[in-house]
Amino acid sequence: MKHTFLTLTAIVASATMQAQQSNDTIRFSNPRSVEIISGDSLQTIKVYGKEGDPDYTYQSTIQLVDSNYVGKTDINRDSWDFTVPFIKKKKHEQRYDYEDRGLELTTHLGLGLCATDVSNPADMHTSVGSSWEIFWTILEWKREYRHSKWTVGFGIDWRNYRMTNRQRFLKDTDSNVLVAGYPDNAIPDFSRLKVFSLQVPALYHYPFSRKYSIGVGPVVNFNTHSSLKTRYKDADGRKQKDTANNVHANAVTVDIMAVAHTPLVNFYFKYSPCEVLNTTYSPKFRSISFGVYL
Repeated sequence: MKHTFLTLTAIVASATMQAQQSNDTIRFSNPRSVEIISGDSLQTIKVYGKEGDPDYTYQSTIQLVDSNYVGKTDINRDSWDFTVPFIKKKKHEQRYDYEDRGLELTTHLGLGLCATDVSNPADMHTSVGSSWEIFWTILEWKREYRHSKWTVGFGIDWRNYRMTNRQRFLKDTDSNVLVAGYPDNAIPDFSRLKVFSLQVPALYHYPFSRKYSIGVGPVVNFNTHSSLKTRYKDADGRKQKDTANNVHANAVTVDIMAVAHTPLVNFYFKYSPCEVLNTTYSPKFRSISFGVYL
């Protein structure tokens, strides 16, 4: 009882002396955490963070000697070097927060390379260096919270899967899409399949530090147009071009997208567990893409 009375008396006296010395009151709005550590003759109050400054630190130490006390206050110290006897010191966990700015609208551009996974036919060899993806998140709604951020957007996506070997995409008379060879003695240039989509990305973002964070979530694609184009030279050296539209792209597909934010440039990676084309009429393959996220 005596100890409790002395502690309360010391806290009140410390606050009174501080007010007399500075003629002001220290007030903390929305601190991240507050620690009060009490010993037989010592009491320490620690405050981590305040509104508008997540790195703010405050420490006040009171040493009780009978009815007297010795007070010590530290503000924004880089580290705490004071140890209370017989009490295990708690390690302060650093938290990195987004600044809550409410609802914001942004836009992003993605530039990357496309590939197909191992589910594609054995004779279908798409060239990663020649297959491209360009997508533009025209409008993105961003909502930032204390330790996370959510974004939902709307945009467009253009993916191009290109083969540069002796095989080509071909739409036959029954509207089936095949992977077939070129005419005899032809000299191939390229054969590509293009898919255009309206997309809705929804990502959850988490910061690992002030400069690094990651976002993960689904991207829903509404595939509105698809086409084939093949260029080659025939046996007589004449340039030939074959084209076809509506090559049975699945109407809706879903990608899993990850975005890594760094101080220099942002990167993205997408994988689609869905088939790109309707396998009733077309070869089976899934999409992989990666690149920069601006």
